[in-house]
Amino acid sequence: MSRIDPMPNRASARTRDKVIDTVRALLSEGAFHESTVEKVAERAGVSRATLYTHFGSRTGLVDSICERLNATPALQEIRKTTDAARLIELSVEFWAGDERIFEQLYGAAAVDPAAGDFVERQRRDRTKEIRRIATSKEQQAQLLLLTSFETYRELRRGVGLPQAEVTATLQRLLR
Repeated sequence: MSRIDPMPNRASARTRDKVIDTVRALLSEGAFHESTVEKVAERAGVSRATLYTHFGSRTGLVDSICERLNATPALQEIRKTTDAARLIELSVEFWAGDERIFEQLYGAAAVDPAAGDFVERQRRDRTKEIRRIATSKEQQAQLLLLTSFETYRELRRGVGLPQAEVTATLQRLLR
């Protein structure tokens, strides 16, 4: 009986991680949406064929970011909480953790199909979690507004509040 060498899987995982890190860097720099798949591959130091093998498309690249975001502790806690004030706190923590990346994805959602898919998927997931916590339509609407990236961004950028004050403000509005 022959044994399968696990090295190709590790090498494949390293390659995938290198590409995901490149996408994250491009998003943080605000350069992902004007970057071609070829440019992403070049910057990651992999061939275009390798990138397509691992991710399939530009949408696949954004999906890989979603996979990483799904593993964040704040999002894991959001899925467990039943307390609306805690949901707000965790939502702010989630948005703050990758604020620059979210700004880029939300900003490009109208013109970049991959970013648009990400934003729509995120909204559906957030709505599902809110419906689990809030029973009335009014409560759901309130929590949708209080936990949205757009609200978070307005308080951070528009008003200039630090993260802790964003949380406190949103929790006061909940009451």
